[in-house]
Amino acid sequence: MIHRKNRFSAKNLPPFQQHFLTEDMLLFDIETTGLSAERDPIYCIGCGYRREDDILIELFFAENPSAEPEILSAFFTLLENHGTLLTFNGNSFDIPFLRKRASRYESLYLGDPFSEQPGSVRSGKPALSGHDGHGAGYTFIDLYREALGMKSLLLLPSYRQKSIERFLGCQRVDPYDGGELIGIYHRYVTAPNAESLSILLQHNEEDVRGMFDLIGLLSWQQLRDGRYEITESKTERMDRSFCSPDETSRYCDKSTGYDEISSYYNIKIRSNFAFPKGIRVRDKTASLLLDQEIGQIRFPIRRGILKYFFSEPENYYYLPEEDCAVHKSVGSFVDSAHRRKATLKNCYTKKECDYISVPVKSENSSPRKEYRDSHSFLVLPAQTGDVKEYLLKYFSLFFGK
Repeated sequence: MIHRKNRFSAKNLPPFQQHFLTEDMLLFDIETTGLSAERDPIYCIGCGYRREDDILIELFFAENPSAEPEILSAFFTLLENHGTLLTFNGNSFDIPFLRKRASRYESLYLGDPFSEQPGSVRSGKPALSGHDGHGAGYTFIDLYREALGMKSLLLLPSYRQKSIERFLGCQRVDPYDGGELIGIYHRYVTAPNAESLSILLQHNEEDVRGMFDLIGLLSWQQLRDGRYEITESKTERMDRSFCSPDETSRYCDKSTGYDEISSYYNIKIRSNFAFPKGIRVRDKTASLLLDQEIGQIRFPIRRGILKYFFSEPENYYYLPEEDCAVHKSVGSFVDSAHRRKATLKNCYTKKECDYISVPVKSENSSPRKEYRDSHSFLVLPAQTGDVKEYLLKYFSLFFGK
C-alpha cells in the first residue's frame, strides 16, 4: 500500500465552509476498476478531514489488487475518529461498494462496518443490519443528492462533480474521469511507474479537494432553514413603460385565473454566511437574486378578492346573494329562501386586498382564491413574521427531493 498525506490551511476556506467543516466530519472518495462490487476491487481511497486549523488529505493506494484489504483496513481505522461522512454520490455508490468489498474479507470485517458508532471496526464486531442509506451511528451527507434537491435553484445542465465545480468557479489540473483511469491503473499494476502513479493519485486527491469546495452548496440551505434576516420589505409601483416583454408575459398573463398586477413587493434579506456564487432565478412567481450574503426577492402584487374559509361548515349558512357564509346564530334571522346550508367550498367570508402568492399549498386558516387552491397567499401590508413565514414557503420551491 502507498500512503500519501497532504496538508493545507483551513483558513483559506470561505467562512461558511470553515463553520460547517467540523473535526467530526470525514470526506472520502473511492476509485475502482469497474462498477461491479462483486468483481471489481477498490484501488484508491481518498479522505479529507479537519484538525484544528489544518485540512488533511490522506490517500490509500493499492499497488495491486491484492493490497485492497490493506487500504480498506487503513480507511476503516481512520473512520473510527469521525461520525459525519460526506461524499459525492456516496449513498448510491461509494458506501454500498465499500460494504460489499469489505464483506469479502471476513478475517478483517464481520457484518456492516458502517452500521455502528466508530470504534467497532477494528474489533471486527460491527452489527450486521439492513441499511437504507443511513447508519445507526453515522450521519451521511451526499453532496450529489443535495445538488439534485436544488435543481430549481441551480439550473445546471449537468450535476456531475466536475460540472458543479466549474459552476462554483473551482479549478482542476486533472483532465481524466474515473473510467479513463481504469486502463492506466491496470497498466501501472503490470509496469509500475511514477507518471501513472501521479495521474492516479492526483485524480483522487482532486475529487476529495473538490468536495471541500462543494460544501458551499449547503450554504443555500440557509434559505430553506430560515437562517437569514429580513432587512427591508416595501412596495414599488409598476411602470409598464419600463416592463420588459418577458416580465409582462410572466406576470401579467390573466389566463392563470389570477388578478393582474399593478406593483411589486420587494424583500431584501441578509444570510448568516455568504453564498458561493451569485444566482438569479425568474419565473411567474417572483424574481430572485442572490449575491454574496445578500438576497433580493421581487413578487408581483395583485389586487383582488381572497376568501377566508371557516372550519365546521355545519355551523354556518351560506348566503348566495351576498356570496358569503355567516354563523347560524346570525343566519337564523335570514329568510330561509335566501340561505342554505354551508359546505366546505362556500363556507367563507371575502376581502378585497393586495396580495402576493406562490404555488405552495396553504394552511386551512390562510386566505385562498378557492377552497382547493394549491397556492399560498400573503395579504399586504404584512408583519415581518408573516413575511418570513411566506418566504419559507417560497424558498421551499427550490429544495424539492
